[in-house]
Amino acid sequence: MELDQVRDSNARLLATVSGLDGSELRDASPLPGWSRAHVVVHLARNADAQLRMIDAALRGESVEQYPGGEQGRAREIEQGVTADAESIVAGLASSMAALEQRWATLPEQAWELETVTLRFRRTVREGIAARWREVEIHHVDLGCGYGPAAWPVEFVGVFLERSIARLPSRLPAAQEPSLRWRLVDRDTMRSWRVDGTSVQAGAGAADAEVSGAGWQLLAWLVGRGDYGLEVVGEAEGLPDLAVYG
Repeated sequence: MELDQVRDSNARLLATVSGLDGSELRDASPLPGWSRAHVVVHLARNADAQLRMIDAALRGESVEQYPGGEQGRAREIEQGVTADAESIVAGLASSMAALEQRWATLPEQAWELETVTLRFRRTVREGIAARWREVEIHHVDLGCGYGPAAWPVEFVGVFLERSIARLPSRLPAAQEPSLRWRLVDRDTMRSWRVDGTSVQAGAGAADAEVSGAGWQLLAWLVGRGDYGLEVVGEAEGLPDLAVYG
């Protein structure tokens, strides 16, 4: 199912990027210090990296996600944005197509092979969701009219809960550790209680409540703005979360 979702997301992304002229591609993106070209090149190199890791896993080997780690990743992006606009767009299309093709031809046993990213280990199968997340979030980061409200319901359903699970480790250091938050998804009426150390599904005593549509919650959780989330209770507003994704 996620493979089909990623293909659909890729198609929407490519339609947006293909509609940009050279000047628009060089304009600043909402991400600090990055132009739209930086976002596009990052997405291309991310697809290349996943393909490289899959091919290594098929050979029984392990390779770095980005040669040279974080610095190597940054260097690849800075080198990539020096190309002309047509080459940047074509590079994204080619990288996405190559990764889709590799997924389509993988033998069943390959899906559980392990790869190593910059931060953790994951299976080839788990890489599908990781790529889906990259494409949908960075599509928003282009600042071309595709916003979080356009995220597929299935995407929000998968990644909202995952993002909430990571929230305790991402609350700012200045956040009062004893403050208990309740997050409420008004679309599904699901709720979670979050404090500085844990997440619990369902209702429960809380000092402050944050509520809104699922996509609004997810946008805030990945550092893309709150889009009108409602906050009630003892909190003096939402804690600022660093850009994530």
